[in-house]
Amino acid sequence: MTILVTAATGHLGHLVIDSLIARGADPANIIAGARTPEKASDLTDRGVRVVHLDYDDPGSVTAAVEGADRVLLISGSEIGHRVPQHRTVIDAAAAAGVDLLAYTSCGEATTTDFMLAPEHKATEEAIHASGVPYTVLRNVWYIENYLPDALQVRETGVLNGAVGDGRVAAATRAD
Repeated sequence: MTILVTAATGHLGHLVIDSLIARGADPANIIAGARTPEKASDLTDRGVRVVHLDYDDPGSVTAAVEGADRVLLISGSEIGHRVPQHRTVIDAAAAAGVDLLAYTSCGEATTTDFMLAPEHKATEEAIHASGVPYTVLRNVWYIENYLPDALQVRETGVLNGAVGDGRVAAATRAD
């Protein structure tokens, strides 16, 4: 089984590949998709095949997906551009006949009023409509997202957020 991990040079993508290898996956069966493949030389050194994959370049996406049995679509970071970027990967996965497409969405993507949710909801709808077997990973907030506020917490003992009286079930990216 060959697994393509998109955004492989990002925080989550690299951790996913590290975890796959640590769990016994053959590095030769992992494809690391990266906008800048040179930034993934450490993966190449470990036997992972690194390919150019830019969500804004459909040709690179099609070439990267070719031969993959499973694809992990890590949500793009360009707010306002994600849906067409994600559709590029979804369309390539459908055309290639992948066995499974996994997508990193957000918690309660279809019901929350969180400002980023509509892009995730639209992506989930596109995946569903594609006919490709899929798994939606509804990640919540990453603990690492709070690091810029660490100084404030140290000084005040308070972590400010927009959750009101709610609770946040955050996890590290490695989790």
